[in-house]
Amino acid sequence: MNAESGMSDRRCTIEVDHRENVNLLLSELRDVYGVDVHHTQLTIGDFRIPPDTVLERKTVDDFCLSIVDRRLFRQAYRLAQITENPLILIEGRTFTTRSHDIHLDSIKGALVSLAQTFRIPVLRSRDQKESAWYIHSLLNQRRRVGTNHGVLTSSRPKRLATQKAHVLRSLPGIGPKLAKSLLDEFDTIENIARADRLDLEKVPGMGPRKAEKILQVLREEATPYDVPNEQETADGNTQPLTNSKLNPHKPF
Repeated sequence: MNAESGMSDRRCTIEVDHRENVNLLLSELRDVYGVDVHHTQLTIGDFRIPPDTVLERKTVDDFCLSIVDRRLFRQAYRLAQITENPLILIEGRTFTTRSHDIHLDSIKGALVSLAQTFRIPVLRSRDQKESAWYIHSLLNQRRRVGTNHGVLTSSRPKRLATQKAHVLRSLPGIGPKLAKSLLDEFDTIENIARADRLDLEKVPGMGPRKAEKILQVLREEATPYDVPNEQETADGNTQPLTNSKLNPHKPF
């Protein structure tokens, strides 16, 4: 029994995108928490925690840059659409505008949008060691509860199934019957997006051209959040994303 976690010593495996440069974090997971790490190319997110949690990790510097270059909301849109349990982990002790000329209100507005618009929880860690602690804790919690979402959200599975079917029916050539067949075969939209085209073609009613179009849409970077020129602030107003008159050393 692991004294710190209260779980058995049976090792578990998480998937990490091979493009993530987080050697200290991975060493901490392996050596301190006994977690096996499988390197792969994830279609979305940086870590996949079984059975159904996907975590996007950003340093505070990358988080600010992703607001400026508009990546953040594209990624959030895809996380919310494809993943059942998305999370964003922001790593670093404090936000500052030293690295990027950005309004502090833009940062706070982005956090509000993630929570309110996309319903994506945001975690904060000080460094890679603390990030490893969060990932291990998330893994342990998922091991305990499995696919059960708990008493407070006991009606979620039925709503979630309806939401997944609705998302699939928005794709080219998919009606209610085919949406149900896809979910029966792959269970989640994330699994559909990760599937090979030949696997999709095995689903009744799915031809080669339709399968190719579906994968193009699910793996496409473009989203309704591609071209914002302004950022909503915490008080509901809008303003340009950058401002050269900001105090560059004021932390948040």
